[in-house]
Amino acid sequence: MLGKRGVVLTVVAAAYGMSSMGDQMAILSLTLRLHDQGHSGVAVSALVVAGVLPLVVVGPLAAPLVDRVESARLVVVVTALQGLVSAGLVFVTGLAGTLVLLVLLGAGLALASPALLLLVPEIVGAEDTARGYARLDAFRSAGNVAGPALAGVLIAVFDVRVVLLANTATFAVMAVVLSCLGVRRQPAAGAGGSWPAQVREGVRVLGGDRLLRTAILALASAIVFTAVLSVARVFFIRDDLGVSGTGYGFLVSAHTVGMLAASTLIAPRVPLEWQPRVLVGAGVLMGTSLAVGAAVPVFALALVSFVLTGVANSLQGLAIRNLIHARVPEGVRGRAFATSGATLNGANLVGTALGGPATALLGGAGALELAGAGTLLVTLAGSPVLLRHRAGADAPERSPARERGAGPARE
Repeated sequence: MLGKRGVVLTVVAAAYGMSSMGDQMAILSLTLRLHDQGHSGVAVSALVVAGVLPLVVVGPLAAPLVDRVESARLVVVVTALQGLVSAGLVFVTGLAGTLVLLVLLGAGLALASPALLLLVPEIVGAEDTARGYARLDAFRSAGNVAGPALAGVLIAVFDVRVVLLANTATFAVMAVVLSCLGVRRQPAAGAGGSWPAQVREGVRVLGGDRLLRTAILALASAIVFTAVLSVARVFFIRDDLGVSGTGYGFLVSAHTVGMLAASTLIAPRVPLEWQPRVLVGAGVLMGTSLAVGAAVPVFALALVSFVLTGVANSLQGLAIRNLIHARVPEGVRGRAFATSGATLNGANLVGTALGGPATALLGGAGALELAGAGTLLVTLAGSPVLLRHRAGADAPERSPARERGAGPARE
């Protein structure tokens, strides 16, 4: 990706990274605000759920809008509205009001995220889509690394409201960038049918493709186990490794560093037809890293383990995006992205909820060993199908009408 395409992609990816950075800043600052107000851990958990749940519930239901509306316009309108909602968080300090506003932000993300993915092929061309997705993921990972650190500095120098205003500014940046660049992705002509029928088509197009169905179910099942990491790691690091708060910060950051390394150095070089193998390999890497790192509680090994889980995490997410792009008709692709995102985010919520009981029963190391073993098992269970297929060579047959997005097929 050279020349103008590469520049446009980098600008869009940088704006996306800033938005991700703002999200991390907002969550950290709101968590601290709730803590300072005397709220319990339940309130903090509700904060996380309020931001993610709309991706699971609203995403698939509103997804036909992603395929019906010009993508850049949808992202601009949604991010502008998100900016207004984010500005409301500056002044709304109560728990109930905060949760409502976070639900609205999550609902906006459920539309903006798949719409942005649909713009990538228009920016870089179909032949470089995998590299385009990797560039977005690289900047997102960089934003996730920078967000908490910048939030901490701003809170120390100013206060929580300044951090939330900064988050509001990131939405404005995204809206302005897409308005000025002139990148457009027009909806496929002829998309029709009732709204419920279009919602079902997003599910049908994934469920009707054996490779996609297996890939998403295998990854969702793995995520149920790997999401335990978000709960168990603090107990593993503090109790089993016995390291300080500084060591805890290094180990948590190591996961994101691994994601950044994978999306920058590895993912752009993986051919499309290898994506099913990448999904299997990343699942094996994730499970092995968790199990071995937890079984031998040594700081250096844990550091390497968390870097590798980040590498695997990035490769898994990008493999699913690339498989959907390769195998789903363009007119249904927005719904497919939204439906797969809802499935994977739902699995993450389930795994996070199970992480508490698993850690209480098995301890930090035991919970991570369980997460690693479970991830390995479900990955290996799906591997016969995934390893037998190539991403694009055996995609389901598409009629010209379906390829133009003329609506759901009739059985």
